[in-house]
Amino acid sequence: KRGGIMIGGKRRPVQVVFYDDESNAQTSARLTEKLITEDKVQFLLGPFSSPITMQTSVIGEKYKILTIATQANANVIYERGFKYVVSVLPPATAYMKLTLEMASKLQPKPKTVAIMALNNPFGILAAEGAREHAKAYGFDVVYFEKYPAQASDVSAFLTQIKAKNPDILVASGFFQESLLIVKQSKELKFCPKMIALTVGPDVPDFTKSLGKDADYIYGSAWWLPNMGYKGRDFGSSRDYSKAVTERLGREPNYHVASGTAAGLFLQMAIEKANSLDTDAVRKAFGTMDIETFWGTVAWNEKGQNIKGASGPIQIQNGKLVSVYPESLREAPAAYPMPCWDKR
Repeated sequence: KRGGIMIGGKRRPVQVVFYDDESNAQTSARLTEKLITEDKVQFLLGPFSSPITMQTSVIGEKYKILTIATQANANVIYERGFKYVVSVLPPATAYMKLTLEMASKLQPKPKTVAIMALNNPFGILAAEGAREHAKAYGFDVVYFEKYPAQASDVSAFLTQIKAKNPDILVASGFFQESLLIVKQSKELKFCPKMIALTVGPDVPDFTKSLGKDADYIYGSAWWLPNMGYKGRDFGSSRDYSKAVTERLGREPNYHVASGTAAGLFLQMAIEKANSLDTDAVRKAFGTMDIETFWGTVAWNEKGQNIKGASGPIQIQNGKLVSVYPESLREAPAAYPMPCWDKR
């Protein structure tokens, strides 16, 4: 609508070429090659997932075409010495940073933390990051163990944790693992002051499946409409969500928002470089420290977003609310968690 991106005093219209990679790494790699060699694209907005981006970014690096990785935050992607890949998401190790920062300010202050790590790359990185952040905020980490991916029973791990009587349980995992951990915690009458999970509580079916047992459970989300960030072009997170809902007929999740953010960040870097030269645009990313509807972002020399972190959310009376930081929250954290039989 504005006529394109301003470069050298002129507006350059943007042509977007896209294909469906069907979440298949080989297909994605083939289409990335096609985008570069046949469609002659100048920049890439990357695919979903770290494993697929691991492969497509190799092709971008080969041709010196910059990839804005919309949904890929595994540390290994950015530790290969590549020059032409930058991330929208912060590193997986930052996933629980703000949750533990918030916990350090709660009263009565929790002191001990137990950590369960899903045994896959994301789960391990998120849990290891949680352990380091817990120590940095003065917590005593009394338990750290990996549990199997796609586990159908984690009661043995929870029994060991219950014996340690931690104030906080932190568990990395996805939707099914998070459901299982809450259900089996109740079965074992394990009742810490706080249960903080990675992926799960932000999914509507989590509350539908657990009912009132979902209340008081914390999750983390890279982005939600109610997080309160604001910036150029889209206004606030809520303004952005309203615009997308009007266009798509549904409220956006963080996958949608990160795609928009990738395009916005690329535009801002191009404008700052005042050039379409790949190296100039990549250099511009290293000088940017900004807030947008997506949140606060800045990039290191590896291309990682080092400023952002997933925001703590909590289910309160069946509703998902943002609880930290104080400047953005919808409501204060409900703490401590009452035991299951006192709900």
